Amino acid sequence: MNSWFVRDENDARYYAEHIENRLPESVFDAHVHLNLPEHVEKVSAQTVAGDWALQCGMSMSYEEAVAYHEALFPDVAMKMLALPLPLAEADMPANNAYLAGLVGENKVTALMGIRPEWDAESVEKQLLEGEFAGFKPYPYMAASEKGAEVSIFDFLPHHHLKLADRYGKTVLLHLPRKGRLADDDNIREIREIIQKYPGLRLVIAHFGRSFNVVYLREGLRKLGTDKSALYFDTAAVMNPAVHQEGLQQLRTDQILFGTDMPILLWHGKRKWTETEYFNLCREDFPWNRHPYPEDEKNYTFFLYEQVRAMLDALEQSGASRQEIAGVFFKNACRVYQTAGMKTPGNPCRV
Repeated sequence: MNSWFVRDENDARYYAEHIENRLPESVFDAHVHLNLPEHVEKVSAQTVAGDWALQCGMSMSYEEAVAYHEALFPDVAMKMLALPLPLAEADMPANNAYLAGLVGENKVTALMGIRPEWDAESVEKQLLEGEFAGFKPYPYMAASEKGAEVSIFDFLPHHHLKLADRYGKTVLLHLPRKGRLADDDNIREIREIIQKYPGLRLVIAHFGRSFNVVYLREGLRKLGTDKSALYFDTAAVMNPAVHQEGLQQLRTDQILFGTDMPILLWHGKRKWTETEYFNLCREDFPWNRHPYPEDEKNYTFFLYEQVRAMLDALEQSGASRQEIAGVFFKNACRVYQTAGMKTPGNPCRV
């Protein structure tokens, strides 16, 4: 585990006051990146320096993830969807093999990382032999710039989509482009995917990168009735307004809880303008300028802030305990655990 990861008395108090006894007994974290240090040893310093998130965490083993989950949520049985670290410079084949081994041991459900240049035959072989629940494509495979103006099909080609469609698999899609979910080209290409490939399940990561509510509100408006065919995970989204908007416009069975570990294991908060967000953090990452040092002793885990925002929004919307259990556990089981695998494994059994 990271040396700076400490659950202090303030964290324990925050958890007891705002989270404990509000979560279901079992929680499925549907967005966890697992990889070993050797899988990312060729990732350049330039790549890391260009992305604040990578500076917070580049590798995490299954055992480390379990330890983090147990420390953060001591009274909850945590399951996870394991994703590779989707960087062009990473050793994706080795990362996929590591995840497949964990699936084989019934420890996780996992998605396979894919590169757009990989041919359909080799991808199909890895997909089925590894018993992956689907694919985790990523814009970094097409462009190194975060939010690059690239097509979804530049990093998620049609021959991969056809495989997901054929086998009833799930695709977890991190959207490109600065306009995020509200981008007109993203909307058009999402529509193309759900129309051409009705056999796959499409999950939009990070509420469509809607860390500000304007992107989710406008994106769902543009999708219209097509939004009913999609699922959304909540990874790294802590803006209460985003969770409230999602619950107003979507069914609860379309929303899946996720953390984005190991990236967001630090103590902090977020501030928002209409279209931008700013991370406030206690730990000494290269990007952290400590603008409010006097407040940092009061920060709790970023993930606690996220979970509280979700629970508050669900309860304020009138969600039932069964619906809350869906968002935090059952929805992910349905979307991922039943995604055409030969054997169901253990991750969703309680």
